[in-house]
Amino acid sequence: MNALAWNCRGLGNPRTVQELCNFVKLHHPKHVFLSQTRMSANRCKNLRWKLGLKICLAIDSDGFSGGIALFWDEYINVSLLSLGERYIDVLVVENPDGVPWRATFVYGEPRVENRRDMWERLRSLCDEWTGPWMVIGDFNEAMWQYEHFSETHRNERQMMDFREVLSPCDLHDLGFLGLPWTYNNNQAGQRIVKVRLDRSVANTEWMVLHPGASVLHLTSSRSDHKALLLSLQTEEQRPRSSVFRYEIMWEREEELGTIIEQAWQKRNPGSDLGALATSLQCVTKELKIWSRDKFG
Repeated sequence: MNALAWNCRGLGNPRTVQELCNFVKLHHPKHVFLSQTRMSANRCKNLRWKLGLKICLAIDSDGFSGGIALFWDEYINVSLLSLGERYIDVLVVENPDGVPWRATFVYGEPRVENRRDMWERLRSLCDEWTGPWMVIGDFNEAMWQYEHFSETHRNERQMMDFREVLSPCDLHDLGFLGLPWTYNNNQAGQRIVKVRLDRSVANTEWMVLHPGASVLHLTSSRSDHKALLLSLQTEEQRPRSSVFRYEIMWEREEELGTIIEQAWQKRNPGSDLGALATSLQCVTKELKIWSRDKFG
């Protein structure tokens, strides 16, 4: 089972929605958490049909800031425990015989002076539960100085406050695959800042329950935050796929260019990375079929 968490920086742009749909199509998450939707809860819920995830909880944005939403597959048993402007807390049962575990999806306080409010909320949630627990989202804070890539140092007190709320709750960072930051200010003329603000943490019981869990940083062309893809599959459960290799002998055939062009035109590549990846998958699939028929 996969879960996706993304600070999308607004869903008013159709290209952002298209990239979100591509993420879902490529990775098949059963939970999708969006922060900074910048729209009303009712408008967010309309995305259910595009994402193919029919159940949704959403919180209105405050004008052009904030707003969160959680979508999930109707075949997964998800029960609401509590929610607020910056978090959605649920109980998940993957199958009738499975162990229930708690998932908290968060959008951390962007204002430093109010960040302690979020930490206090996490502490209170910790006191309400003793079973497996996972927390994922944009915490708006780094844990360590080496997660902050900039000419200036990050405030040590801020990071210590973050660590001091995780430790008593037995919440441990699940690590990641991909680039070492999740936020890039991307603003020309300003000092470049890249920092790991988005992550997934879990307690020991949850990590024992899901020993093969991994987090992948997905690059986005529509937001200054990367999306997090949390996979709960073990290596044994992950489908094995053969490695695609481009064969030089194919170039002996004049029809090669036509095969590639026709396969590419089956998909509209668009302008985002998700659509590009889908088109490349279509090309590799057609080349495999053509090679098998042509060369055996």
